[in-house]
Amino acid sequence: MKKIFLYISCLSSFALSSCKDDDGIGLSVQPDEDFMSTHSARVYCSSATEKCDSVLAKSDYLYLGQYADDVFGITRAEFMTQIDGRLGNIKIPDLSVSTSSSVSGITEGILNAIDDHYGTIDSIRNGRDVKVDSVVFYAQYSSSYVGDSTALQSVKLYGLNKTLPPMNRAFSNMKVEDYCDKSEYLGSATYRVCGDKVIRIKLSDDYAQKLMDVYVKKTVSTQEEFCELYKGFYLSHSFNEGAVVTCTSVGLQVFYSFDGDIYTKYDYRDTVVTGRSIKVNGRSINPLVSSFLLTSNKGVSQVNLFSHPDLEEKMTALEGTPYSYVYTPAGLYSNVTIPFAEVMDSVVKTVGPNELSNVMFNSAKLRLPVEKINWKTKLGKSPSPYLLMIKRDKIVDFFYNNENPDALTSFQASFDTASCSYNFDLAFAAQQYLKGNVNVFDDLVVLPVTATVIGETAFYKQMLTTSAIRFNSSEEKNEKKRPSLDFVFTKRK
Repeated sequence: MKKIFLYISCLSSFALSSCKDDDGIGLSVQPDEDFMSTHSARVYCSSATEKCDSVLAKSDYLYLGQYADDVFGITRAEFMTQIDGRLGNIKIPDLSVSTSSSVSGITEGILNAIDDHYGTIDSIRNGRDVKVDSVVFYAQYSSSYVGDSTALQSVKLYGLNKTLPPMNRAFSNMKVEDYCDKSEYLGSATYRVCGDKVIRIKLSDDYAQKLMDVYVKKTVSTQEEFCELYKGFYLSHSFNEGAVVTCTSVGLQVFYSFDGDIYTKYDYRDTVVTGRSIKVNGRSINPLVSSFLLTSNKGVSQVNLFSHPDLEEKMTALEGTPYSYVYTPAGLYSNVTIPFAEVMDSVVKTVGPNELSNVMFNSAKLRLPVEKINWKTKLGKSPSPYLLMIKRDKIVDFFYNNENPDALTSFQASFDTASCSYNFDLAFAAQQYLKGNVNVFDDLVVLPVTATVIGETAFYKQMLTTSAIRFNSSEEKNEKKRPSLDFVFTKRK
């Protein structure tokens, strides 16, 4: 993963103070060797903004569209995805009879809808003569979006010419041209977010027949063979800046018809009729019409692609502001500089250079106040529920391996609505610094994450929805709003 970082410098400042609690109740009657003195101090930290080159494209959803923000510029979301060609228990043709039209199979009452003298379907046997009607690529999206729901947008669909890497190895800045040469153009669609929440692109009849033959002639038996034949799709944004949507279901819907022997009951009599022989007013009406879905899911590779064409230009405009920023997806990080060497100078001055082995950090709370977003934007203005502070070189492994914060190289904090801030517990890391791990606070960046708790285990992913957070910098005049580290340590005598 190529790392290119652009820094926006912030002046750092710090202040140290300590207090010694020598007259605590009960301490005077303890043995000298058990006597402990308590000290506290505060250090002001600095923060800066840097560009994020990419994120691990690991998500439960796919994102699509383009949005232009006044502050951060253009965010473009596209995706590449494979399709799961496995049908599970569904057979082609599907001869099952259903009491509902919302599940697979032929509805038992469909003959009555055509002509009630046929009665209801009891069973279907000897399915044959399968013919594809159409194949539609679809992307169904939720009501969650960022931007203008009425803006007209367009997308184009292409077939991939190279198999995608495993999902855990895919990054949001992957080069499309490495997997799609755009020689297989499959169609386009125009949509508005406020529409029916589904983007549909009808594929060619030749494409549809070739796909149907896979199941009728049983030419493919494994998912690997299917992916070799159908390497996947690239859905690109092609027109207008309107909104970015969250696609909850993506795949192919295959519509087909077939013939078969339909066993029916009418007026307590059993009858048999073939599907293609049914006529009403001289018109053939075959009730044996069905469909099946081939979806993009966690069993195949999916790659969210994010780009910000004018972000560097926008960052230049932010240089004069007294803030640091986080912008998702794959936009900006905030880095945090904790002058812990100054903390140690204070500790040494308080207890003496030969007494560090008797020092224990009781607490070390890093507080990052959040400044309310008041610019004109359609971005989410509520701070992310969770932030992760992590060493930069640990980011990929953390998400790739589904790790949890270890309180040494990675730290998690929840947003505190009362203080409008995030508070990280650094006590364990501070103690390790005291023991000689002097690099523990180097190269830390802050990024929003989502957290899913299953049982006693939390799973973290980088936030891929479009949002922004800004933090006050060390230049903030109000000391209470500056990033700060408050710590308490004790010394055993």
